[in-house]
Amino acid sequence: MKASFDFKTFDRKFSHQSLTQGRIAAANDALQIMNTKYVPMLHTDSNTNLRSLSGQTVNGKQLYWKAPYAHAQFVGVVNGHQVHNYTTPGTSRRWDKRLTGNKSDMSAVSEAFAKGAKWH
Repeated sequence: MKASFDFKTFDRKFSHQSLTQGRIAAANDALQIMNTKYVPMLHTDSNTNLRSLSGQTVNGKQLYWKAPYAHAQFVGVVNGHQVHNYTTPGTSRRWDKRLTGNKSDMSAVSEAFAKGAKWH
């Protein structure tokens, strides 16, 4: 019995370029979902607004928020005190865990990865 395999499709789907494009698309969707639903908005001014001072690295490996107070909002501790009341309804600390805990949102992020990697 003779068997042969053609790995062209496999190589294309799992190429560095394909995986990077998928990661960028997934990071973009994750950032958009988190900023829309989970990231608090302390200021409406776009120069100091946590949501508008966010982005992703070129390769999609990291998301970031550049506001001076971003870390305090993310961990939920300001001046050594736990934050209990966020001014934006539905938001809280650790918005990354809120995203990953929501099956619908994670499904959208996974779908964005698959489309970005051209797996469909």
